[in-house]
Amino acid sequence: MQTLCQGSEFDINLAQRDAWQKEIAILKNLLCPYEHGQVIMEYDIPRLGKRADVIILLNRVVFVLEFKVGSSEFLRHDIEQVWDYALDLKNFQEASHNRTIVPILVATEVKSASIRWQKSVYDDDVYEPLCTNSELLSDLVKNILADNKNDIDLTDLDNSQWICSRYSPTPTIIQAASYMYTHHSVEDITKTEATGEMLKNTTDSIIDIIKKTRERGEKAICFVTGVPGAGKTLVGLNVAIQQFEKTENGDNEMAVYLSGNGPLVDVLTESLARDKKKQADEKGEKCNITDARRQVKSFIQIIHHYRNDYIAVLKDDGSKLALVDGKLQVDEAKYKKLNGEKFEGVENVAIFDEAQRAWTKE
Repeated sequence: MQTLCQGSEFDINLAQRDAWQKEIAILKNLLCPYEHGQVIMEYDIPRLGKRADVIILLNRVVFVLEFKVGSSEFLRHDIEQVWDYALDLKNFQEASHNRTIVPILVATEVKSASIRWQKSVYDDDVYEPLCTNSELLSDLVKNILADNKNDIDLTDLDNSQWICSRYSPTPTIIQAASYMYTHHSVEDITKTEATGEMLKNTTDSIIDIIKKTRERGEKAICFVTGVPGAGKTLVGLNVAIQQFEKTENGDNEMAVYLSGNGPLVDVLTESLARDKKKQADEKGEKCNITDARRQVKSFIQIIHHYRNDYIAVLKDDGSKLALVDGKLQVDEAKYKKLNGEKFEGVENVAIFDEAQRAWTKE
C-alpha cells in the first residue's frame, strides 16, 4: 500500500486507499495456489495515457482486471473500459502481441458472475470481457488457465520483462490506419491555404531527407515553417502515413505524428474514425467506432504521453544519469542493459507539432 501511494502521480484520497486495500486482499486470496507469476497494479499502458487497475501474468496468459469496489452491477461502460485496455495491450504493447489476454470486470458486490467464456471472433487471442464478483474471481481465473494449458510454451514463462516492454503497434493495426488515412478526404480534416503542389514538394523533400539519412546511418532534424494555415500539420500527417505504407511493404520505416494540441488530436482522431465508419456503413460492413479510434492512435498521438514514456525511467533510478562534459545526461549503456529495446523506440521518425506544449516552465 505504501508503495502504491508513493508511486502515484496524483493525490490519494481515502476512497482510493480503501479500494486498493480491498483489491490487495482479493488478489492475495486469488494468487495463493500459484508459485510463479507477476502482479502489476496501476499499470500505465505505453503511450496511450491509460492505466489498468491490475495486470496478472500467469503462464502466458495476461489477465487485465478492472475493479469496481462496492459496485453491485455490471455497467456497460465499465465492460467496454476493461475490453479497451485488453485490446490496447494486444495492439500496442510488444510483449502482449503473442499472448492470450483476458479482460475481467470485477464488481465486488454483485451476486452473479460469468459462467461462459470465449475468445473474440477476431481470432486475436483476446477473450470477450468476463464479469465476476470478488468471491468467484479465483474459480474464473483457474478455469481460464485450464482452458489455455495446451497453448502454453513451458520454455517461455519468464514474465519479468513484460512490464518493460515497449510500445509497438502490430502490423495489422498499421495497415488499418494507413488504409483509413489514405481513403479519407484530407481536405475535410485540415484546412490549408497551400496548393497541392506545395504540399507535395515539402512532403517529398522530407521523405528524401529521411531516405538519405538512413542510408548514411545518420540523424537529421527538419523544421517546417509557415504561417497559420500554411499546411504544416498536413505535411506532418502525410509524412507519417507514407512511412507507415513502407512498413506495410516490409521496411522498418515507422513514424509517429505527435501534437501538443490536445483538441487537434481529438478532432483528427474523431474525423478519421467517423469517416471510416461512414464508409463501412455505405458498403454494408460492420465497423466499431472504438476500433477505428484505436487505429488512429498508431500514428497520431499526444506528445505528452510520448515524452513521459521516455523520461519516466529517470525518475525511478538516478543511477541511469551520468555527468558528461559537465551536463547531466542519460547513461545510455546502463539504460539499454536494464530496458533493452525500449530505449530505442519503435519509430524511426518522430514528427513534432506544437512541441513547445510538451513542457511546463519547470
